[in-house]
Amino acid sequence: MDNKTELQKVKAEIESKQEEKEKYEKKLAQLQNREKQLKKMASLKERKKRSHRLIERGAILESFIEGASDKSNGEIKDILQKLFQKAD
Repeated sequence: MDNKTELQKVKAEIESKQEEKEKYEKKLAQLQNREKQLKKMASLKERKKRSHRLIERGAILESFIEGASDKSNGEIKDILQKLFQKAD
């Protein structure tokens, strides 16, 4: 009889540890998903910040080029390359 009760205690402990393990695995999965969400949000924030900076700087440069809205991107690029070319 003593062996049976000891065996039941061990089985109960194993079951308890298995439940605990499953609880922690679920928590780990939740934390991993949260990490993915935070990384995605950070990436989006950085992309928006960069886009805003590029738009602002483009507007500043465009304000110095007469008739910039009528010129193609290639023409604007040529103007800027000539303007910033180093003198040899």
